Amino acid sequence: MKFLQEDIANRLSLILFSISLGLHADDSVSWYECYKLKDSIIVSQDGTYLGKLSDSYKSDSIYNEYSKHGNSYSRESIWNEYSDYGNSYSNKSVFNEYSSEPPLIIKEDEVVGKLSIKDSYLEDNYDPRTLKDSCDW
Repeated sequence: MKFLQEDIANRLSLILFSISLGLHADDSVSWYECYKLKDSIIVSQDGTYLGKLSDSYKSDSIYNEYSKHGNSYSRESIWNEYSDYGNSYSNKSVFNEYSSEPPLIIKEDEVVGKLSIKDSYLEDNYDPRTLKDSCDW
């Protein structure tokens, strides 16, 4: 009987592990990650405040296209393809997949990840486009 219980537990663990890999591979973010990241601040590694991960109606949201953190013209916006934080060549940019210094995601004074398109399972990187599509902010 004990062998059967261990076998079932091992199979269940394998299924859950497979599901978790599948969920990460489809470029979506879980509801829990959305909850965990909501209202986090984005700060570049040079100390520049870049806005918040929050509802698009909030004045400092990176998803508010009318704010300095959400429009495509501000130097302090990740959406400005000519800024250090939004172009595809800068070492500080969200959109440079080889960036060594992407912006940090900070919640309650703790770094909880990086805002980056860099695909890495070793680091907690979050693509801002995927967050926008997955999270109901």
